[in-house]
Amino acid sequence: MKKFTAFLLFICLFAHLTNAQRRSPAPSRETGYDKPASVSVRVGPTLLFGDLKESRSAWTAGAQLTLPVSRMLSVGLAGDLGRLRGEESAFYHARSDCRFGQGTLVGMLDLLQLGKEKARLSEFNLYGGVGLILFNAKAYDLTTDQLLRLTNNENSFRSRDGIEQRGRRGIRNTHELSVPVGVRFSSPLSRRLSVTGDIRYTFVRTDKLDATLDNNNLTLKDGRAQTEQILYSQNTHDRFGALSVGVVYYFGERQKND
Repeated sequence: MKKFTAFLLFICLFAHLTNAQRRSPAPSRETGYDKPASVSVRVGPTLLFGDLKESRSAWTAGAQLTLPVSRMLSVGLAGDLGRLRGEESAFYHARSDCRFGQGTLVGMLDLLQLGKEKARLSEFNLYGGVGLILFNAKAYDLTTDQLLRLTNNENSFRSRDGIEQRGRRGIRNTHELSVPVGVRFSSPLSRRLSVTGDIRYTFVRTDKLDATLDNNNLTLKDGRAQTEQILYSQNTHDRFGALSVGVVYYFGERQKND
């Protein structure tokens, strides 16, 4: 998780530098709208959609630095930490626990500004992005709580295609591509502060978020860590959803036409 911690520190440092906008004079109301850079924090439950189909809620928390490109368009750097859980009794008879960290580059489109001459302080953003998720997942027997499968231990390794071993063994966290999409609504509390609600769905290039592969109920008794075993394209990729609430702080007073 050291790389992910460094990523969060980068967000905090960038936010501190962006805070210099506070010193700039307030924009004229004749310009119509000023949307400063902002930093947000969020927290909420997650749901895993994998082979263990009986999802169990877990929690995630994150932060995002957002920079405006225009009145409608913004870009952001987001970081999240959390857990994902699932279980299935009929075939796998197992439960899973996954701890993850994720860093994402996000693009946001504010639909409330579409076709409006007078801007609003409220926002309704559609967003999507691409990022890197680091995770470590384990699967346990529902009855005995015995460890059945895991994604990372002293035998784990990196792979570009899901099969071929690359580099050294002993990778602590699996690294995979992630693609989050979602919507976020923001309601102003003041010209510098808003409360938000966020719904997002994340696609991940792996079938291992629940430490379980498609129709594969094998227990790794030799201590080897879980691999995809077949090409990435031949596995059903796992996904997860999150519902979050949070607050947004703007590094300057937002203005709008009266």
